Amino acid sequence: MIKLDNVTLSFGDQQLFERLSVEVPAGGRLLISGESGSGKTTLLRMLLGFVLPDRGMVYVDGEQLQVDNVWRLRRKMAYVSQEMQIGKGRVESFIKEIFRFKNNRRIEYRRDKVIALLEDFQLGSGTLDKDLEDLSGGELQRVAIIVTLLLNRQIYLLDEVTSALDQQLKEMIVNYFTNLDDKTLIISSHDKIWHDQGFPTIHLGNNGSST
Repeated sequence: MIKLDNVTLSFGDQQLFERLSVEVPAGGRLLISGESGSGKTTLLRMLLGFVLPDRGMVYVDGEQLQVDNVWRLRRKMAYVSQEMQIGKGRVESFIKEIFRFKNNRRIEYRRDKVIALLEDFQLGSGTLDKDLEDLSGGELQRVAIIVTLLLNRQIYLLDEVTSALDQQLKEMIVNYFTNLDDKTLIISSHDKIWHDQGFPTIHLGNNGSST
């Protein structure tokens, strides 16, 4: 469960949120809409504890997000951005490195599962031997999505994840995630295909209002 309770946040003279309250149950969906600069990405970063509200509280699974529990609560979430900074080197080396991170060492790296996801996302097993710098933006985005799925988090924060994809791939990504019935999805996107899903939606306005 994700809950924002009367959250207010300003940057300088710009107010992004004013007494914003919303609750997403476990396994629920929430779509965040709004123009560029309205605070969609900032809201997702707030759920991860990278941005603190001026007033109000953020809860993850009933716990108020605070400095002393932020790392533990982040282990429940996976964040995928439209501008993933993945780095250099072979794709498989990159994925294995993710599994060496302290928070992920408990998860077994299974090459067969990686290959299955590559096939699901129309990349193919040969992608593992490619260099990250040789992948297109859409391919990098799909690799990032696959990594988060391998980590098997309970909450997915998806920030414009279909922005670099053609219509066929957009449909594939949306269908894949919407079929994850036991996962909580919070999506920020301009893509009509997400808006057509009928998810509960909040709209962020540039004047700090939300509905």
